[in-house]
Amino acid sequence: MSLIGCDIVLIKNAWLNGGSVDLRVSDAIQEIGPHLTPAPGESVLDAGGGEVLPGLHDHHIHVFAAAAAYGSLDCDVGSGTVADCRDRLAQRLASATGSDWIRGVAYHEQQLGELDRWALDALCRDRPVRIQHRSGKLWVCNTLGLELLQLNASDQIAGVERDSQGRLNGRIVRNDALIAQRLEATGGGVQPDVQDLSRMLAQLGIVGVTDTSAHNNQQSQKDFDRLRRTGEILQRVELMGDDSLDSGYLKILLDADQLPPLDDLVQRINAARTKGRNVAFHCVSHLELVFALAALADAANPEAGFDRIEHGSVVNDEMALRLASLGMPVITQPGFIYTKGDRYLADLTGSELSDLYRFRGLQDLGVPVIASSDAPYGPVSPWQVISTAANRQTLKGIAVGPAERVSAEQALAGYLTPTSALHRQVSFAEANQVVAGTPADLCILQGKWSEVRDKAERAMVRATLIGGSVAFDSGSEP
Repeated sequence: MSLIGCDIVLIKNAWLNGGSVDLRVSDAIQEIGPHLTPAPGESVLDAGGGEVLPGLHDHHIHVFAAAAAYGSLDCDVGSGTVADCRDRLAQRLASATGSDWIRGVAYHEQQLGELDRWALDALCRDRPVRIQHRSGKLWVCNTLGLELLQLNASDQIAGVERDSQGRLNGRIVRNDALIAQRLEATGGGVQPDVQDLSRMLAQLGIVGVTDTSAHNNQQSQKDFDRLRRTGEILQRVELMGDDSLDSGYLKILLDADQLPPLDDLVQRINAARTKGRNVAFHCVSHLELVFALAALADAANPEAGFDRIEHGSVVNDEMALRLASLGMPVITQPGFIYTKGDRYLADLTGSELSDLYRFRGLQDLGVPVIASSDAPYGPVSPWQVISTAANRQTLKGIAVGPAERVSAEQALAGYLTPTSALHRQVSFAEANQVVAGTPADLCILQGKWSEVRDKAERAMVRATLIGGSVAFDSGSEP
Protein backbone atom coordinates (compact mmCIF):
# COMPACT_ATOMS: atom_id res chain seq x y z
CA MET A 1 0.00 0.00 0.00
CA SER A 2 1.28 3.44 -0.90
CA LEU A 3 1.96 5.75 2.02
CA ILE A 4 2.25 8.88 -0.14
CA GLY A 5 0.21 11.65 1.47
CA CYS A 6 0.01 10.00 4.88
CA ASP A 7 0.50 12.55 7.66
CA ILE A 8 0.97 10.37 10.76
CA VAL A 9 3.58 7.71 10.27
CA LEU A 10 5.62 5.32 12.36
CA ILE A 11 8.98 4.73 10.72
CA LYS A 12 10.33 1.32 11.70
CA ASN A 13 13.83 -0.14 11.37
CA ALA A 14 15.64 3.10 10.64
CA TRP A 15 19.35 3.71 11.12
CA LEU A 16 20.20 6.81 13.14
CA ASN A 17 23.32 7.81 15.07
CA GLY A 18 24.88 4.40 14.64
CA GLY A 19 21.91 2.34 15.78
CA SER A 20 18.53 0.96 14.79
CA VAL A 21 15.54 3.05 15.94
CA ASP A 22 11.91 3.80 15.20
CA LEU A 23 10.52 7.31 14.70
CA ARG A 24 6.96 8.49 15.22
CA VAL A 25 6.20 11.63 13.20
CA SER A 26 3.38 14.00 12.43
CA ASP A 27 4.28 17.50 11.25
CA ALA A 28 7.21 17.21 13.66
CA ILE A 29 9.20 14.28 15.02
CA GLN A 30 7.25 13.17 18.06
CA GLU A 31 9.29 10.29 19.39
CA ILE A 32 12.50 8.37 18.68
CA GLY A 33 13.23 5.06 20.32
CA PRO A 34 13.69 1.33 19.86
CA HIS A 35 10.74 -0.92 19.15
CA LEU A 36 7.93 1.64 19.17
CA THR A 37 4.48 0.10 18.91
CA PRO A 38 2.11 1.33 16.18
CA ALA A 39 -0.91 3.19 17.50
CA PRO A 40 -4.38 2.20 16.20
CA GLY A 41 -4.77 3.39 12.62
CA GLU A 42 -1.17 4.55 12.40
CA SER A 43 0.59 3.97 9.08
CA VAL A 44 3.92 2.16 9.19
CA LEU A 45 6.86 2.77 6.89
CA ASP A 46 9.60 0.15 7.03
CA ALA A 47 12.94 1.89 6.47
CA GLY A 48 14.64 -1.46 5.96
CA GLY A 49 17.73 -0.36 7.88
CA GLY A 50 18.11 2.78 5.79
CA GLU A 51 19.78 5.83 7.32
CA VAL A 52 17.62 8.80 8.29
CA LEU A 53 18.93 12.23 7.34
CA PRO A 54 17.33 15.66 7.55
CA GLY A 55 15.62 16.46 4.25
CA LEU A 56 17.84 18.17 1.68
CA HIS A 57 17.43 21.80 0.53
CA ASP A 58 18.69 22.91 -2.88
CA HIS A 59 19.82 26.49 -2.26
CA HIS A 60 20.10 27.48 -5.94
CA ILE A 61 17.62 26.20 -8.52
CA HIS A 62 15.33 27.63 -11.20
CA VAL A 63 12.09 25.71 -10.78
CA PHE A 64 10.12 26.73 -13.86
CA ALA A 65 13.17 26.61 -16.12
CA ALA A 66 14.06 23.17 -14.77
CA ALA A 67 10.51 21.94 -15.34
CA ALA A 68 10.53 23.34 -18.89
CA ALA A 69 13.95 21.87 -19.66
CA TYR A 70 12.73 18.32 -19.28
CA GLY A 71 10.36 18.86 -22.19
CA SER A 72 12.91 20.72 -24.28
CA LEU A 73 15.19 19.75 -27.15
CA ASP A 74 18.76 19.05 -26.05
CA CYS A 75 21.03 21.18 -28.25
CA ASP A 76 24.27 19.83 -26.80
CA VAL A 77 25.22 17.93 -29.94
CA GLY A 78 28.64 16.63 -28.96
CA SER A 79 32.04 17.09 -30.56
CA GLY A 80 33.16 17.52 -34.14
CA THR A 81 33.44 20.31 -36.66
CA VAL A 82 30.96 23.19 -36.60
CA ALA A 83 29.42 21.80 -39.80
CA ASP A 84 28.99 18.36 -38.25
CA CYS A 85 27.41 19.84 -35.13
CA ARG A 86 25.00 21.97 -37.15
CA ASP A 87 23.98 18.94 -39.17
CA ARG A 88 23.20 17.04 -35.98
CA LEU A 89 21.19 19.97 -34.61
CA ALA A 90 19.25 20.21 -37.88
CA GLN A 91 18.39 16.52 -37.57
CA ARG A 92 17.17 16.98 -34.02
CA LEU A 93 15.06 19.99 -34.98
CA ALA A 94 13.55 18.08 -37.90
CA SER A 95 12.63 15.15 -35.65
CA ALA A 96 11.09 17.29 -32.88
CA THR A 97 7.53 16.22 -32.16
CA GLY A 98 4.53 18.54 -32.42
CA SER A 99 3.84 21.44 -34.72
CA ASP A 100 4.23 24.53 -32.51
CA TRP A 101 7.22 26.06 -30.76
CA ILE A 102 10.47 24.11 -30.48
CA ARG A 103 12.21 25.03 -27.24
CA GLY A 104 15.89 24.12 -27.23
CA VAL A 105 18.42 24.28 -24.40
CA ALA A 106 22.15 23.85 -23.78
CA TYR A 107 23.59 25.13 -27.06
CA HIS A 108 27.13 26.47 -26.94
CA GLU A 109 29.07 28.29 -29.56
CA GLN A 110 32.13 26.01 -29.36
CA GLN A 111 29.98 23.37 -31.06
CA LEU A 112 27.76 25.40 -33.36
CA GLY A 113 29.40 28.79 -33.75
CA GLU A 114 27.44 31.92 -32.92
CA LEU A 115 23.72 31.52 -33.63
CA ASP A 116 21.38 34.19 -34.94
CA ARG A 117 17.95 34.20 -36.62
CA TRP A 118 19.38 33.49 -40.06
CA ALA A 119 21.49 30.56 -38.88
CA LEU A 120 18.38 29.10 -37.23
CA ASP A 121 16.29 29.75 -40.35
CA ALA A 122 18.77 27.63 -42.28
CA LEU A 123 18.28 24.82 -39.77
CA CYS A 124 14.50 25.11 -39.27
CA ARG A 125 12.33 27.61 -41.10
CA ASP A 126 8.87 26.04 -40.85
CA ARG A 127 8.39 26.05 -37.05
CA PRO A 128 9.03 28.76 -34.48
CA VAL A 129 12.26 28.02 -32.63
CA ARG A 130 13.87 29.49 -29.55
CA ILE A 131 17.12 28.05 -28.25
CA GLN A 132 18.81 28.90 -24.97
CA HIS A 133 22.55 29.21 -24.53
CA ARG A 134 24.02 26.81 -21.98
CA SER A 135 24.73 29.76 -19.64
CA GLY A 136 21.02 30.58 -19.46
CA LYS A 137 21.64 34.26 -20.31
CA LEU A 138 20.81 34.21 -24.03
CA TRP A 139 17.92 33.05 -26.22
CA VAL A 140 18.08 32.88 -30.00
CA CYS A 141 14.88 32.87 -32.09
CA ASN A 142 14.42 32.14 -35.78
CA THR A 143 12.45 34.56 -37.96
CA LEU A 144 9.12 32.81 -37.40
CA GLY A 145 9.75 32.87 -33.67
CA LEU A 146 10.41 36.62 -33.72
CA GLU A 147 7.19 37.16 -35.66
CA LEU A 148 5.15 35.13 -33.17
CA LEU A 149 6.71 37.11 -30.33
CA GLN A 150 5.61 40.23 -32.22
CA LEU A 151 9.08 41.70 -32.18
CA ASN A 152 10.08 44.06 -34.96
CA ALA A 153 12.90 46.42 -35.86
CA SER A 154 11.13 49.47 -34.41
CA ASP A 155 11.13 48.00 -30.90
CA GLN A 156 13.56 49.50 -28.41
CA ILE A 157 13.65 46.80 -25.73
CA ALA A 158 16.51 45.98 -23.37
CA GLY A 159 18.34 42.84 -24.43
CA VAL A 160 16.82 42.61 -27.91
CA GLU A 161 19.89 42.72 -30.16
CA ARG A 162 20.36 44.06 -33.68
CA ASP A 163 23.02 43.56 -36.33
CA SER A 164 25.17 46.32 -37.82
CA GLN A 165 22.33 47.24 -40.20
CA GLY A 166 19.82 47.68 -37.40
CA ARG A 167 17.95 44.44 -38.11
CA LEU A 168 16.80 42.20 -35.27
CA ASN A 169 19.24 39.31 -35.22
CA GLY A 170 17.07 37.01 -33.09
CA ARG A 171 19.28 37.19 -29.99
CA ILE A 172 17.61 38.17 -26.70
CA VAL A 173 19.95 38.68 -23.75
CA ARG A 174 18.85 38.55 -20.10
CA ASN A 175 15.18 39.18 -20.82
CA ASP A 176 13.35 35.94 -20.11
CA ALA A 177 10.44 38.00 -18.78
CA LEU A 178 9.91 39.56 -22.23
CA ILE A 179 9.68 36.15 -23.87
CA ALA A 180 7.29 34.87 -21.20
CA GLN A 181 5.06 37.95 -21.52
CA ARG A 182 4.93 37.80 -25.31
CA LEU A 183 4.22 34.06 -25.29
CA GLU A 184 1.37 34.53 -22.84
CA ALA A 185 -0.07 37.47 -24.80
CA THR A 186 -0.01 35.53 -28.07
CA GLY A 187 -1.39 32.29 -26.66
CA GLY A 188 1.90 30.43 -26.88
CA GLY A 189 2.82 30.66 -23.24
CA VAL A 190 2.00 27.68 -21.08
CA GLN A 191 3.44 27.59 -17.59
CA PRO A 192 5.69 24.54 -17.33
CA ASP A 193 4.20 21.59 -15.50
CA VAL A 194 6.21 21.56 -12.29
CA GLN A 195 4.48 18.55 -10.79
CA ASP A 196 6.79 15.96 -12.36
CA LEU A 197 9.84 18.00 -11.40
CA SER A 198 8.65 18.31 -7.80
CA ARG A 199 8.12 14.58 -7.53
CA MET A 200 11.53 13.90 -9.01
CA LEU A 201 13.06 16.23 -6.42
CA ALA A 202 11.23 14.27 -3.71
CA GLN A 203 12.71 11.05 -5.11
CA LEU A 204 16.12 12.63 -4.60
CA GLY A 205 15.39 13.48 -0.96
CA ILE A 206 14.87 17.21 -1.55
CA VAL A 207 12.33 18.80 0.80
CA GLY A 208 13.01 22.49 0.09
CA VAL A 209 14.28 24.75 -2.67
CA THR A 210 15.40 28.33 -3.11
CA ASP A 211 14.29 29.62 -6.49
CA THR A 212 17.00 32.09 -7.50
CA SER A 213 15.47 33.47 -10.72
CA ALA A 214 16.14 37.21 -10.99
CA HIS A 215 12.81 37.90 -12.71
CA ASN A 216 10.68 36.48 -9.89
CA ASN A 217 8.11 39.12 -8.94
CA GLN A 218 4.88 39.42 -6.97
CA GLN A 219 3.02 37.33 -9.54
CA SER A 220 5.71 34.66 -9.23
CA GLN A 221 5.15 34.66 -5.48
CA LYS A 222 1.42 34.11 -6.02
CA ASP A 223 2.13 31.33 -8.51
CA PHE A 224 4.42 29.51 -6.11
CA ASP A 225 1.94 29.95 -3.24
CA ARG A 226 -0.82 28.48 -5.41
CA LEU A 227 1.31 25.55 -6.56
CA ARG A 228 2.26 24.76 -2.99
CA ARG A 229 -1.36 25.05 -1.87
CA THR A 230 -2.62 22.69 -4.60
CA GLY A 231 0.17 20.20 -3.98
CA GLU A 232 1.72 20.57 -7.43
CA ILE A 233 4.91 21.61 -5.66
CA LEU A 234 5.63 19.44 -2.64
CA GLN A 235 8.78 21.18 -1.47
CA ARG A 236 8.99 24.18 0.80
CA VAL A 237 9.89 27.16 -1.41
CA GLU A 238 11.99 30.22 -0.67
CA LEU A 239 12.04 32.93 -3.30
CA MET A 240 14.52 35.54 -4.37
CA GLY A 241 13.75 37.90 -7.22
CA ASP A 242 13.37 41.44 -8.48
CA ASP A 243 12.88 44.80 -6.80
CA SER A 244 9.09 44.44 -6.56
CA LEU A 245 9.22 41.72 -3.91
CA ASP A 246 8.84 42.77 -0.30
CA SER A 247 10.83 39.88 1.14
CA GLY A 248 13.51 37.40 0.17
CA TYR A 249 16.80 38.18 -1.48
CA LEU A 250 17.11 40.78 -4.22
CA LYS A 251 18.79 38.82 -7.02
CA ILE A 252 21.27 40.97 -8.93
CA LEU A 253 22.55 39.70 -12.26
CA LEU A 254 25.96 41.01 -13.20
CA ASP A 255 27.45 40.60 -16.68
CA ALA A 256 31.10 41.56 -16.97
CA ASP A 257 30.60 43.01 -20.46
CA GLN A 258 27.58 45.11 -19.48
CA LEU A 259 27.88 46.26 -15.88
CA PRO A 260 25.36 48.85 -14.65
CA PRO A 261 26.43 52.27 -13.33
CA LEU A 262 27.75 51.71 -9.81
CA ASP A 263 25.55 54.45 -8.32
CA ASP A 264 22.42 52.88 -9.82
CA LEU A 265 23.30 49.51 -8.33
CA VAL A 266 23.94 51.04 -4.91
CA GLN A 267 20.50 52.69 -5.05
CA ARG A 268 18.89 49.31 -5.80
CA ILE A 269 20.67 47.73 -2.86
CA ASN A 270 19.67 50.55 -0.52
CA ALA A 271 16.03 50.33 -1.64
CA ALA A 272 16.08 46.62 -0.86
CA ARG A 273 17.60 47.35 2.54
CA THR A 274 14.64 49.58 3.43
CA LYS A 275 12.41 46.51 3.00
CA GLY A 276 14.67 44.40 5.17
CA ARG A 277 15.95 42.47 2.17
CA ASN A 278 19.48 41.28 1.55
CA VAL A 279 21.10 40.78 -1.82
CA ALA A 280 22.37 37.83 -3.81
CA PHE A 281 24.87 38.55 -6.60
CA HIS A 282 25.23 36.39 -9.69
CA CYS A 283 29.04 36.34 -10.11
CA VAL A 284 30.77 34.08 -12.62
CA SER A 285 33.85 36.20 -13.29
CA HIS A 286 36.50 37.99 -11.24
CA LEU A 287 35.34 41.39 -12.53
CA GLU A 288 31.73 40.73 -11.50
CA LEU A 289 32.83 39.78 -8.00
CA VAL A 290 34.98 42.89 -7.67
CA PHE A 291 32.08 45.05 -8.84
CA ALA A 292 29.63 43.40 -6.43
CA LEU A 293 31.86 44.02 -3.43
CA ALA A 294 32.46 47.61 -4.54
CA ALA A 295 28.70 48.19 -4.61
CA LEU A 296 28.30 46.67 -1.15
CA ALA A 297 31.06 48.89 0.20
CA ASP A 298 29.08 51.98 -0.89
CA ALA A 299 25.66 50.65 0.14
CA ALA A 300 23.93 50.81 3.49
CA ASN A 301 25.22 48.26 5.94
CA PRO A 302 23.23 45.01 5.93
CA GLU A 303 22.67 42.63 8.76
CA ALA A 304 26.19 41.25 8.87
CA GLY A 305 26.78 38.15 6.82
CA PHE A 306 23.40 37.69 5.17
CA ASP A 307 24.20 38.81 1.63
CA ARG A 308 25.44 36.02 -0.62
CA ILE A 309 27.38 35.24 -3.79
CA GLU A 310 25.79 32.91 -6.32
CA HIS A 311 28.16 30.64 -8.26
CA GLY A 312 31.48 32.24 -7.33
CA SER A 313 32.79 30.53 -10.45
CA VAL A 314 36.18 32.25 -10.21
CA VAL A 315 37.41 33.39 -6.77
CA ASN A 316 41.09 33.98 -6.06
CA ASP A 317 42.61 34.11 -2.58
CA GLU A 318 42.47 37.91 -2.35
CA MET A 319 38.76 37.99 -3.08
CA ALA A 320 38.17 35.03 -0.79
CA LEU A 321 39.67 36.91 2.12
CA ARG A 322 37.42 39.88 1.40
CA LEU A 323 34.37 37.60 1.34
CA ALA A 324 35.45 36.02 4.61
CA SER A 325 35.79 39.42 6.25
CA LEU A 326 32.19 40.20 5.22
CA GLY A 327 30.87 36.80 6.29
CA MET A 328 29.46 36.26 2.78
CA PRO A 329 28.79 32.68 1.71
CA VAL A 330 29.39 31.36 -1.78
CA ILE A 331 26.57 29.19 -3.14
CA THR A 332 28.51 27.12 -5.62
CA GLN A 333 27.83 24.32 -8.11
CA PRO A 334 30.43 21.53 -8.17
CA GLY A 335 28.18 19.69 -10.63
CA PHE A 336 29.48 21.91 -13.42
CA ILE A 337 32.89 20.25 -13.03
CA TYR A 338 31.17 16.98 -13.93
CA THR A 339 28.99 18.13 -16.82
CA LYS A 340 31.20 20.88 -18.29
CA GLY A 341 34.64 20.08 -16.93
CA ASP A 342 36.00 18.56 -20.13
CA ARG A 343 35.08 21.74 -21.98
CA TYR A 344 36.68 23.84 -19.22
CA LEU A 345 39.91 21.84 -19.63
CA ALA A 346 39.90 22.60 -23.34
CA ASP A 347 39.13 26.30 -22.97
CA LEU A 348 40.83 27.43 -19.75
CA THR A 349 44.39 27.44 -18.45
CA GLY A 350 46.41 28.19 -15.31
CA SER A 351 44.68 30.17 -12.59
CA GLU A 352 41.40 30.06 -14.52
CA LEU A 353 41.28 26.34 -13.76
CA SER A 354 42.78 26.45 -10.27
CA ASP A 355 40.27 29.12 -9.17
CA LEU A 356 37.28 27.41 -10.82
CA TYR A 357 34.32 26.51 -8.61
CA ARG A 358 36.54 26.35 -5.54
CA PHE A 359 35.41 24.64 -2.36
CA ARG A 360 38.10 23.55 0.10
CA GLY A 361 40.32 26.54 -0.64
CA LEU A 362 37.52 28.98 0.13
CA GLN A 363 36.59 27.15 3.31
CA ASP A 364 40.21 27.16 4.45
CA LEU A 365 40.23 30.96 4.02
CA GLY A 366 37.07 31.34 6.12
CA VAL A 367 34.38 31.55 3.40
CA PRO A 368 31.23 29.51 4.02
CA VAL A 369 30.61 27.37 0.91
CA ILE A 370 27.32 25.67 0.07
CA ALA A 371 26.85 23.15 -2.75
CA SER A 372 23.74 23.42 -4.93
CA SER A 373 22.50 22.43 -8.40
CA ASP A 374 21.64 25.52 -10.50
CA ALA A 375 19.25 23.17 -12.31
CA PRO A 376 18.48 23.06 -15.17
CA TYR A 377 21.94 24.40 -16.02
CA GLY A 378 23.69 21.95 -13.72
CA PRO A 379 22.79 18.38 -12.69
CA VAL A 380 19.72 18.36 -10.45
CA SER A 381 20.75 15.32 -8.40
CA PRO A 382 22.28 16.39 -5.08
CA TRP A 383 24.07 13.04 -4.93
CA GLN A 384 25.89 13.74 -8.22
CA VAL A 385 26.79 17.23 -6.97
CA ILE A 386 28.07 15.81 -3.68
CA SER A 387 30.09 13.13 -5.47
CA THR A 388 31.69 15.71 -7.77
CA ALA A 389 32.57 17.97 -4.84
CA ALA A 390 34.44 15.01 -3.38
CA ASN A 391 36.21 13.77 -6.52
CA ARG A 392 36.30 16.86 -8.81
CA GLN A 393 36.06 14.57 -11.85
CA THR A 394 34.65 15.36 -15.29
CA LEU A 395 32.48 13.06 -17.36
CA LYS A 396 35.70 11.61 -18.80
CA GLY A 397 37.10 11.04 -15.31
CA ILE A 398 39.71 13.80 -15.41
CA ALA A 399 40.30 15.74 -12.18
CA VAL A 400 39.85 19.53 -12.26
CA GLY A 401 41.33 21.39 -9.31
CA PRO A 402 41.90 18.32 -7.09
CA ALA A 403 43.14 20.59 -4.27
CA GLU A 404 39.54 21.82 -3.96
CA ARG A 405 38.16 18.41 -3.03
CA VAL A 406 36.11 18.16 0.16
CA SER A 407 34.65 15.17 1.91
CA ALA A 408 31.25 13.96 0.83
CA GLU A 409 30.03 14.89 4.32
CA GLN A 410 31.13 18.51 3.87
CA ALA A 411 29.26 18.79 0.58
CA LEU A 412 26.17 17.08 2.00
CA ALA A 413 26.22 19.42 5.00
CA GLY A 414 25.35 22.35 2.72
CA TYR A 415 22.22 20.59 1.52
CA LEU A 416 21.24 19.99 5.15
CA THR A 417 21.87 23.59 6.25
CA PRO A 418 18.87 25.94 6.56
CA THR A 419 18.99 29.27 4.72
CA SER A 420 19.18 31.11 8.04
CA ALA A 421 22.57 29.51 8.76
CA LEU A 422 24.29 29.95 5.40
CA HIS A 423 26.44 32.81 6.71
CA ARG A 424 28.59 30.38 8.68
CA GLN A 425 30.13 27.05 7.78
CA VAL A 426 28.04 24.34 9.40
CA SER A 427 29.72 21.00 10.00
CA PHE A 428 28.14 17.73 8.92
CA ALA A 429 27.71 16.70 12.56
CA GLU A 430 25.82 19.91 13.32
CA ALA A 431 23.71 19.79 10.14
CA ASN A 432 22.87 16.10 10.48
CA GLN A 433 20.53 16.47 13.45
CA VAL A 434 17.36 14.35 13.57
CA VAL A 435 15.85 14.87 17.03
CA ALA A 436 12.40 14.91 18.60
CA GLY A 437 10.58 18.22 18.31
CA THR A 438 12.09 19.27 14.97
CA PRO A 439 10.05 19.43 11.73
CA ALA A 440 9.55 16.04 10.13
CA ASP A 441 11.40 16.90 6.92
CA LEU A 442 13.31 13.68 6.37
CA CYS A 443 15.29 11.78 3.76
CA ILE A 444 15.59 8.05 4.34
CA LEU A 445 18.29 6.34 2.32
CA GLN A 446 18.25 2.82 0.97
CA GLY A 447 21.06 1.62 3.20
CA LYS A 448 23.57 3.40 5.38
CA TRP A 449 25.36 6.61 4.35
CA SER A 450 28.72 5.02 5.21
CA GLU A 451 28.05 2.40 2.53
CA VAL A 452 27.57 4.90 -0.30
CA ARG A 453 29.60 7.97 0.73
CA ASP A 454 32.54 7.02 -1.52
CA LYS A 455 30.22 6.75 -4.52
CA ALA A 456 27.60 9.29 -3.50
CA GLU A 457 26.16 9.51 -7.01
CA ARG A 458 24.83 5.98 -6.45
CA ALA A 459 22.88 6.93 -3.32
CA MET A 460 19.23 5.93 -3.53
CA VAL A 461 16.37 7.29 -1.45
CA ARG A 462 13.96 4.94 0.33
CA ALA A 463 11.44 7.66 1.29
CA THR A 464 11.08 11.42 1.68
CA LEU A 465 8.83 13.15 4.21
CA ILE A 466 7.94 16.84 4.10
CA GLY A 467 6.23 18.17 7.19
CA GLY A 468 5.52 14.58 8.19
CA SER A 469 3.68 13.83 4.96
CA VAL A 470 5.17 11.10 2.78
CA ALA A 471 6.19 12.83 -0.47
CA PHE A 472 8.04 9.82 -1.91
CA ASP A 473 7.84 6.15 -1.01
CA SER A 474 10.00 3.82 -3.08
CA GLY A 475 8.02 0.92 -1.68
CA SER A 476 4.99 2.11 -3.65
CA GLU A 477 6.88 2.48 -6.95
CA PRO A 478 6.07 -0.08 -9.64
